[in-house]
Amino acid sequence: MKIGNEVSFTYLKGADAGIVKGVLTKDYASKAEAYSGKVVEIRDIADNPLSNETLRYGSIKGERSQKLVTLELEDGFHKAFYDGRMVGLEVA
Repeated sequence: MKIGNEVSFTYLKGADAGIVKGVLTKDYASKAEAYSGKVVEIRDIADNPLSNETLRYGSIKGERSQKLVTLELEDGFHKAFYDGRMVGLEVA
């Protein structure tokens, strides 16, 4: 995947947890959403580290991936995605 590529994928936004016969389960499909658009930026935190303010922020909603991919969606809006949560990636 490179800047300028048209891509589509399913994004895992989180999971619903449950207990089945005493076993903790996770349903990632329950919160997954499909996206497609044009890659406009790929930020690698090895090359562009997070700021100290971001690292100290106490309410981060999930894990971070090394790369943050920004897409221009079909409606013209931009949205960023952690690459480790992008599954079924197709590059046109």
